[in-house]
Amino acid sequence: MAVHPVVVLEAVASVADLAVVDSRAAVRAEVGKFNSIVMLRFYSLLLALFFNNFTFSQAPNFEKDVEYYSDLIAKDPSANNYYFRGYSKYNLKDYYGALEDYNKALELEPKSFEVYFSRGIVFEKLEQFEDAIEDYSKCILLNSYSSKAFFNRAYTKSLKKDYIGALEDYTSCISLSPENHDAYFNRGMIQKFFSHFEKAISDFDQAIKIKPDFIEAYQNRAILKSQLKNKDALNDFNKVIALNPKEAESYYNRAIYFINNNIKGDYCSDLTKAFQLGFEAAYEPLNDLCNKKK
Repeated sequence: MAVHPVVVLEAVASVADLAVVDSRAAVRAEVGKFNSIVMLRFYSLLLALFFNNFTFSQAPNFEKDVEYYSDLIAKDPSANNYYFRGYSKYNLKDYYGALEDYNKALELEPKSFEVYFSRGIVFEKLEQFEDAIEDYSKCILLNSYSSKAFFNRAYTKSLKKDYIGALEDYTSCISLSPENHDAYFNRGMIQKFFSHFEKAISDFDQAIKIKPDFIEAYQNRAILKSQLKNKDALNDFNKVIALNPKEAESYYNRAIYFINNNIKGDYCSDLTKAFQLGFEAAYEPLNDLCNKKK
C-alpha cells in the first residue's frame, strides 16, 4: 500500500480554550470608551491531520470503489481489500462502515501501521478520542520514526485538553520532521495557552520561515507581539492584510492595534474597510470614533 503524508487543512478547529475570542464574535473589554478593545482573533489549532493518500490514474469514484472491493472481498476477504473498502467508505463519510472494515482488516493483519493510522482518523471523526490516541500510539510502537503519527496523536490529545501531552508530541513530530510548519504553529498555540509567549512567537517565527504566506501564523504572532508591546507587531498586521486583502477581521485588528496603543494610523479607514467587507462589529467603533468626528 502506498503511503504518502499529505497535510489537509480541513478547517480551523474550535478548541475553545485556545481561542482568545471567537472568530466571528466582537468581544470587547471596554475601559472608558474604546480605550482597550480586545482584538480578534487567535486562530485555534489547525486541523492538519495527516492522511494516507493514494495515487489515482483518474478521478476516484468511491461509490463504485465500494462495489468493486465488495466483489473482491466475496472472492478474496483479505486485509488489503477490507482496508481499501474502508478507505472508500471513509471518503463517502460513512465512518461507521469504514470502522467495521478497518476492524476486519486488523483481525486479519494485526500489525498494520496503515490500518491503525486510518482507523485513528475515523475515531477522531467520531469524537472517540481515547480510541484514536490508542491507535496512534500503536502506530508509534510499530514505527517510532513516524512524524505523522506523533502529529495526529498530538492534535487528538489537544481535543481532550491534554495540552502537556500534545506539546510533547508536537515536539517529537518536529524533531522527526523539522519542516512541518503546522506542527510549529500548533505547538505555538499551546505555548500561548500556557502563557509562554516568547516560545509561542518563536514557533510562529519558524512556521513563517518554512511557509512565508502562513496567514494564521502572522495573525497570531501579531496579536501576541501587540500584547507584549512589541512595536514590530504592525509589520505582521500589515502582512496579514497584504496576504489576504479581502479578510475583514484583518483590517479590524489593525485598527484596534492603532487605537489601543495610541499609534498614529488611519484606523478609521481600516474600520470602514472592515465594515464594508461585512464585519458588523466594526460599526460601533467606526461610529463612535470616526463618524462623530465629522
